[in-house]
Amino acid sequence: MPWQTLCPSEAIADGQARGFDPQDRGRPTVFVLRWEGELRAWHDWCPHWGTGPMAWRRDAYFSGDGEALMCHAHGARFHPLSGECTLGPCLGQSLWPVAMRVDDAGGIQVDMGDGPPMPGPAPTH
Repeated sequence: MPWQTLCPSEAIADGQARGFDPQDRGRPTVFVLRWEGELRAWHDWCPHWGTGPMAWRRDAYFSGDGEALMCHAHGARFHPLSGECTLGPCLGQSLWPVAMRVDDAGGIQVDMGDGPPMPGPAPTH
């Protein structure tokens, strides 16, 4: 899949994240955040459960204290820049990064072609 423009880079303020659906799946499959001035793009699913989206409502990817990304299904917390799980059921695992760049016009672009396969349905307990 070729590079796809999601939004202007200034549309994401520091400490914020936004979800996008570049694969037309009917729900966000990737989210982009800005943390301490740096942009990152992650696949929108938790390594613990293998499904997404992680946000409990549109673009609500950060924890209540604004210090970590959070999977609201089971409370797993992730470092915004490294994607490493720092608390919760997937401790030691990480979010899957998405290839991202900012084009000459300042647009955030992603390439979903080199990412991991999207997970199947969640397991039943």
